[in-house]
Amino acid sequence: MEQLKKSDFIALFLAIVFAISTTVSANTCTDAVFKEYSFFYMIENSGLQLDSVDSPNFFHQTYTYSNGKVSSSQIFEKERSTTSTLNYYWNKDESALTKQGIEYIMRDSTSGDTTFIFENYYVLGVMGHQKTLKVTSQSASILTKDLDFNQEIFEEIINNGDTVIVNNYSGKDNSASLSNTKLYVSSTESDKCLELNKNGTIANTITYEPMNDGYSLSFYSDGFSTILYFSKHEETTTAIRKTVKPVKIAPKARYFDLLGRYKFTK
Repeated sequence: MEQLKKSDFIALFLAIVFAISTTVSANTCTDAVFKEYSFFYMIENSGLQLDSVDSPNFFHQTYTYSNGKVSSSQIFEKERSTTSTLNYYWNKDESALTKQGIEYIMRDSTSGDTTFIFENYYVLGVMGHQKTLKVTSQSASILTKDLDFNQEIFEEIINNGDTVIVNNYSGKDNSASLSNTKLYVSSTESDKCLELNKNGTIANTITYEPMNDGYSLSFYSDGFSTILYFSKHEETTTAIRKTVKPVKIAPKARYFDLLGRYKFTK
């Protein structure tokens, strides 16, 4: 991917802000996008937490919580009619692992208004990546260390109200090369916001929709959609009511994107 100069990005950002300065102020959608990208739902008892993710024709994923934190997730892959379970173990060591399927060792701490989350990701007991998150109400940073390919990716997310900036760097911090950037900006429609790529082209349309017990966030791009549902969580969530075959998972499989969400693979 073509690398961006920081000066070029700043010029682009200012131009886009000027172009949308006459739009109606509507930051609810962008605020929801920020909370999704920054893993805000991982913070203990953080209000509305991620309940499920649905990609029509591809997969459906549900989340279960215990003591205010995500404890497991189930993924039903629609094409293959298979279900897999992800388990999260908070503030425990590797002795908690069953070495079956996908498991996470999670640690968290809080200092002032900042929450730190440390994640180790395992497939069949083999660690695939390590992730460090630093989250506040208006900004977040995520460092992912891919152990299979010996790579580091640093991501910073900045919430400026009607604009969310997502920068990706090919290194351990924002002093490394800026490899990609995205902007999420408010639309003239109060329930929508737009994802813009580095050229200012609309790459995605996101729709925010309030519900009785929370809200949904729908991403539409190239004819495909992914819908995320957020709600005030009880200790359990709706189970997938299907009879399915178990999933066989290869240790090197790439099932998830950098947001921790299930990624459909053909």
